[in-house]
Amino acid sequence: MYSTLMDNSTLIVIVSVVFVLALLGAALFWYIYWWLLQRPSPHLEGRLAAPFLDQTVEVVRDKHGVPHVYAQNEADLWRAQGWLHAQDRMWQMEQARRIAAGRLAELFGAPALEADRFCRIAGFYRAAEAELAALDPTTRQTLEWYAAGVSAYIAARPGRLAAEINLLRAAVGPWTVLDTLACAKATAWSMSVNWESELTRLRLLQELDPYVAADLDPDYPQKNPLIEESVGSIPKERLLATAGLLLTQYESLQSWLGGGSGGGGQGSNSWVVGPKHSLNRRALLCADPHLNVQLPGPIYEMHLHCPQFAVSGATFPGQPAMAMGHNHAIAWGAANGLADTQDLFIERPHPQEPNRFAYGESWEEAQIVEEVIQVRRAAPHVEQVVITRHGPLISNFVQPSAPPVPLALCWSGHAPSHTLSARLALARAGDWDDFRRALADWATPVQAFTYADTRGNIGFHLAGRIPQRTQNLGLLPASGWDPAYDWGPPIPQEQLPQLYNPESGLIVVANNKPAGDDYAHFLGVEFDPGWRAARIEALLLEKERHTIRDMQEMQQDTLSTFAQALTPWFTLLRSEDPWEKTALQFLRKWNFRMDSDSQAALCFHYMLAHLMAMVWGDKLGPAKEGFLGVTAAPLFPLHGMKLHAETKLLELLNSHEESFWYADIAAGRQRSRDQLLQEALTRAMQSIREVHGDSSLRWAWGRTHQLRFAHPLGRARLVGQFFDRGPLPIGGDATTPLQTRAATSIPPGLVTTIPVYRQVYEAGAWDRAESVLAGGQSGNPLSRLYDDQVMMWREGVYHLMPWSREEVEKVAAYTLVLEA
Repeated sequence: MYSTLMDNSTLIVIVSVVFVLALLGAALFWYIYWWLLQRPSPHLEGRLAAPFLDQTVEVVRDKHGVPHVYAQNEADLWRAQGWLHAQDRMWQMEQARRIAAGRLAELFGAPALEADRFCRIAGFYRAAEAELAALDPTTRQTLEWYAAGVSAYIAARPGRLAAEINLLRAAVGPWTVLDTLACAKATAWSMSVNWESELTRLRLLQELDPYVAADLDPDYPQKNPLIEESVGSIPKERLLATAGLLLTQYESLQSWLGGGSGGGGQGSNSWVVGPKHSLNRRALLCADPHLNVQLPGPIYEMHLHCPQFAVSGATFPGQPAMAMGHNHAIAWGAANGLADTQDLFIERPHPQEPNRFAYGESWEEAQIVEEVIQVRRAAPHVEQVVITRHGPLISNFVQPSAPPVPLALCWSGHAPSHTLSARLALARAGDWDDFRRALADWATPVQAFTYADTRGNIGFHLAGRIPQRTQNLGLLPASGWDPAYDWGPPIPQEQLPQLYNPESGLIVVANNKPAGDDYAHFLGVEFDPGWRAARIEALLLEKERHTIRDMQEMQQDTLSTFAQALTPWFTLLRSEDPWEKTALQFLRKWNFRMDSDSQAALCFHYMLAHLMAMVWGDKLGPAKEGFLGVTAAPLFPLHGMKLHAETKLLELLNSHEESFWYADIAAGRQRSRDQLLQEALTRAMQSIREVHGDSSLRWAWGRTHQLRFAHPLGRARLVGQFFDRGPLPIGGDATTPLQTRAATSIPPGLVTTIPVYRQVYEAGAWDRAESVLAGGQSGNPLSRLYDDQVMMWREGVYHLMPWSREEVEKVAAYTLVLEA
């Protein structure tokens, strides 16, 4: 009896404990899911009090959450844009301004300290402060209106701004004009190139003879289109050591949010078709910027309308106006111009006074800025930033036992500019002359703009502040004490490459070289080799007239002209191995398309990866990763040497049967070209069988070539599953119009760069405008609008982006009235 009572009591206790634990678990789930994640969901329809406005604003959204904003005055239009950016992307904006300010460690602690150190040394906020002082009154007023809208949203929704802000318990202050300018500076830096390439070239010098190292910069392939129609006295050992330490330290940034170096393949496509090649006799303009795979994506779509002007297209949250889009008269796209706007200068410090540096016949005092970085759960870090006449000492980013060689970073974005003024002016431009006048203020990043208008005119204009160099081309660090190496004034706008109504009626921009070798100014050597441009040009020439549908198919095209040039070397091989014979048969019948179900594409990439490892891997030492275009910066992943190694490999195979580069250094034996290719085939098939199995039915490019839409909190315990999407198989590669670049590795890594947004316009028929995001409009991971366009984007489906109020009403799904 007593035992039975004890058993019953024990059972009651156990049941009670389980019940309490279940209640606690349910409470925890409710707290995380509802209170932290779901509660920040914004209102998309109804009426809201908006005391920050002067007059009522109406926001009509389609089913994808794209807002069409109707304001009664310009001030309210910009306020509403800021408010809507904050409503859908507040975490993204908060993260952006923390990156620019070097304040990530406040949230993420010590793992983010190196990222903060780099951003403080690079000085995005210092550059923004200088720009703020130089702003013209009109632009400043616009930025203040925009900031007021963002700040109004922040003030009105404490605890309901964003799921990430709740989870991290981040304190969010008002938005300022300085925040917008700093975010723009960080964005510009992410699209600028060369300083990391200079360090890579220094590492190459450490491993190779100078002539051999110089020869590794490939020539621009002659068959690929142009856009136009027509070391100082510092001991080399110390300099090379500093280069290696800098890159090593830069690599440590990869850990702060789980970022990967990837393939460093940012880029863009944009092309225009004149009326004579258009079925409807209107100019066609297409654009698809290629940026990092992430959720939410970097682009937010909007249509803004007020009595003074109207504009529609792609925006960057945190910044007003449009990055690309159209108004009533013109449309424009943009691709990274890839001109060299960054140089490293070797500075010579005074032997007794380390903060004075030689210049000419005298010594100049450097500016010292003390940056205090707050670190979560740790003591603050104090960074002493030394700024010479050429810029901050980026070498202070490393902390070796011996002092590094002082390397100053000179970047055109450090100087005040009027880029945001130019962006605002583009929204009002009515013709080519207005367009060019607007771009006269554009400074950084250098962009290759495409243009089309309702009169049938088309154009291209390279815009930005590109320095003129006399003694140095900026490929390696220059002597900072010699005035001869200083930058001259920027290349005048009227001398920058541009085209207006070319006879061909076609203009293709795909990060390719904008001008030939006879161009009067040096623009850089980091341009894309032109494989994407060659394919786009070929597609445009296939038909006499094109439609919007043709343009969309071109944006999703997966044929690689690089594979077309390289594959014949593979198909000459012979083998008695059954798997190798199978692979060779796939390649001989291949149409050179990198489709996700292609067996040949898989075989090609494994052979290419092994060739790259055999040719470069055992000879370049620590410089190998940089030469392959692998950046060490997850925050800013663009590397100027992307695709250099592949293009140089093709150049070698086409011109040399025997080469030092074909040698097997570890075995101490020389290989001929045929032996090299045969060995690459054997190694590739071994890798494919290990990863994908013996059955060729399982050999498909999409089985290894995949993308994951990653979020900074995607790896967090308990909540990470809410933020990431994928992985998903995807076609294309770094050389196809559908650029989906992954790191060159065995097996290939996840895709890191994709077209994050696509737009297709028929100039004048604005209601036919179509676009799509690689993700969604919302930044809330529990919202349907967070990822509702992912599968559309992957399958090549677009949504309408109507212009007239009548057509907007036809797609309306939500209407929100903001009442002043």
